[in-house]
Formats: sequence, C-alpha cells, structure tokens
Amino acid sequence: MASGPLKVCVCGGDNNSHLVAAFSASNPEAETRILDLNEEEATKWEEALEKEGGMVLTINEEGGTKREVKAKPRLVTSDPKEAINASDLIVLTTSAHDHERYLQAIEPHVGKNAVIIGLPGRPGFEYLCYKILGSKADLCTFLSFEEPSWTSKLVEFGVHVEATSAMQVLVGSIVRGRGICRRPPLMCLQMIHGSKPLFRPSRHFLEVTLSPNTFLRPAIIYGQWGNWDGKPVSEAPLFYFGVSQETTELLNTCSQECLDIAQAITTSEKVKMDATGVQDLYQWCMERFKGDYSTNADLYSMLTTIRQFSDLRHAMKEADGGLVPDFECLVEDLEAGLVVIKGIALITGVDTPKTDELITWCQEKVGKQYLVNGELTGSDVATSRCPQRFGLSTLEELAEGKSLEQ
Repeated sequence: MASGPLKVCVCGGDNNSHLVAAFSASNPEAETRILDLNEEEATKWEEALEKEGGMVLTINEEGGTKREVKAKPRLVTSDPKEAINASDLIVLTTSAHDHERYLQAIEPHVGKNAVIIGLPGRPGFEYLCYKILGSKADLCTFLSFEEPSWTSKLVEFGVHVEATSAMQVLVGSIVRGRGICRRPPLMCLQMIHGSKPLFRPSRHFLEVTLSPNTFLRPAIIYGQWGNWDGKPVSEAPLFYFGVSQETTELLNTCSQECLDIAQAITTSEKVKMDATGVQDLYQWCMERFKGDYSTNADLYSMLTTIRQFSDLRHAMKEADGGLVPDFECLVEDLEAGLVVIKGIALITGVDTPKTDELITWCQEKVGKQYLVNGELTGSDVATSRCPQRFGLSTLEELAEGKSLEQ
C-alpha cells in the first residue's frame, strides 16, 4: 500500500455515517474526515467530538458479547473542499435520496484518482455518478454495495454508535476508471471493518443492480398491506417474521424476473457480459445470513427465522388513535430500486408483470408516477435513477453506465 495513512472521507450524518466513520476512525492506519452537508449537524457533531474526545463504537460480537472501541475522526465539516482534500476513499453512507446532493457538492473537488463508494449504493448509482461527474467520471473508480456493512443504532449523536449485526458477505461492484487508485479500495474497506462482513466483488455492476435486495423490502410491505382496509391497527406487525406464504411466492416471482433480465443480458450478442452471478433470493439469503437462521428448508422458513430480524417491525405512524403504515421508504425503493429494474427490463425486452404490479401499487401509496401503461413515462421519472432518465437506450449503454453518443 502507499505510504502514509489511509485518507477516508465519510459523507453523511445518519446512523450509518456514524457507523462507517467510527469503524474507520478506530483504525490507527486511517485518517478519517466526515462531510455532513447539514451545517447545523456538522457543528453539533464537531462540538460533541471536542467535548468527549472522540467517538465510541460498540460492536455486537457472536454469542451476545459486546466490545467497545474508541474512534477519533480528524474533523467534521460541512465544507466539501476541506473534507475531500486528497482522500483515498470517498464513502457515501447516506440514503440514496441524498446521493445526488453529495455528488454535486463534491464534484468540483474530486481529483483524477478519486474512489467513490456507495455503502450502500443502490441501483442506478453508477448512472448517477457518470451524469454528475461528467468527464471526470472516466478517471474515477466507483464501488457500489447492496447494503450497509452493518445494521446499526445511533446511541448518541456524534459520540456513540452501536454495530448490531453484519451480513456474512457483502457484494459490491467495481467500475475502474483510467485514474490510478492510490490504495486498493476493496482491501481498504476490509481493513477498516475487520473480518465482517466479507467484501466480495461482482463481475459487473449490473449484477449488484439486479440483486434480490432491490425488491425485498417493497414486496414484503406490499404483501402485508396490499389488501389493507385503511383502518388503524394496535401494533406494528413483524416484518420478516410476519411474511406469509403468499408473500414468499411474490418474492420468488420477482426474483425470477431479475434472473430473466440477467439471462437476457448474458445471452445477448450485443454485449459480451456474463450476468450469471445474479442470485435468486433463496441463494442470496443463504449466503448473506449463513448461520443466523433456524432452518433453510425453503425461502419462507428462512425469512421467518433469521435471528437478527426477529424483532424488526413495519414502519408505522400514529393516526386516529392507532397506527398506520408509513410508506415513506417506498420512494427510495422505487426511485433507486424497482424503477431502475423496470428501465433495464424495457431495454432488454423482458416482461416483468410482478415488478410492474409492485411499482403500480407503491407509486400510488406515495403519490408518485413513474410507470404509465407499462412504460416509464410518468412525471416523476426525472427524479429516479432509471437508465431512461440519463438518456440510456441500448444494452451497450446499460453495460457502460453512460451514453455512448459523441
């Protein structure tokens, strides 16, 4: 590795940002800066660090034990120039909603050897990076992961974060630019986090885009609330542990539609690309949650026995003396998820009736419009990450991540 400390810039201010910043800053070989574009938040975080002398990261170990480590970020700032300066890794840890804002803020300061990581990146991350960074993008290296590295809980803002559970394996894509990375990015991420999760590269970013994780949450929400009568309930239903056999069938069908898209890409004569690394949902869960479920007899049995999710419930809000579902998360699941999948399906010529059904229901619940009569012509496509928003219309452009028009 290059001499001197690994320079990491963590972008964001939520619990995941605290988590990655703490992991990085607890490693003596890393120099960690934090970019929080919310000036008030950045000031609060900076003051908390000064008062407490650093951060505390609590890591939940196997067997129920907990381990605490100290973390000392170099600085917290809302100034992109100060944060980005000579960073080896720029890690976007925010929700997909904020990626565009952060990319626009850092663009003037991104150098030719920049490594930009979406942790998680969510579908369409590469399309967004190419669009915002323009000619700089060809020099940059992009990584995009399916999920955050750990589930986490923010105990005290700016001071204390708890890493509650990690996947066994976290798959991410690497799009290498012409610039020379000062540090091997995947190895650096592994160094920061330690043994968990195991960061594994995919063969192409479209394999991560078509990951089952894309449809998992919205399909479970639809399965729970698709026939809801609109009346408040007394308590939030269990999320994974409340999945029905009918919902499991929906998940399997959505999984097969993604596999059909991957097969169409793999067998196309227009591009030489192997997308057979896309897994069905059962295989995906087997690998990511290995050892954390009671049985793997079938998908239903596995989803309803993953221990780390035993207490996870549907997001709810108070209304009329009870609780009603909070569908706000579906906007991200649409714009950086299902709508991207549909856009790829349209270009590859693959029918996706269940994905269409999911999009139609979800967009109605959040008052958005993307899919109209089977086409992505709705008024809200412009805020999504579907390839059509970025002018991509061919399989070659899908695979490249950018328009090939000169």
